[in-house]
Amino acid sequence: MNIGESAEKVRDYMTKHKFSFSALLDSDSSVSGLYGIRGTPTRFLIDRGGNVLAGSIGPRDWANEEARKLIATLLRPDGKRL
Repeated sequence: MNIGESAEKVRDYMTKHKFSFSALLDSDSSVSGLYGIRGTPTRFLIDRGGNVLAGSIGPRDWANEEARKLIATLLRPDGKRL
């Protein structure tokens, strides 16, 4: 979720970092209020059913091998570790 940035700026950032997931644009902060966002960056991993699987507050390297394995595990239908 991005709070207050333009769609173009978010798209450029997502492309630069080669993220393949979607980013929610929250221009009026209505969604961040629902999730209780108190600081940025705050990240949530949300499954296809809309359930929050994990989250973090503050900077994280989501592109490293450990993070990619965690994401893959959380998104597996059976929940088994890789």
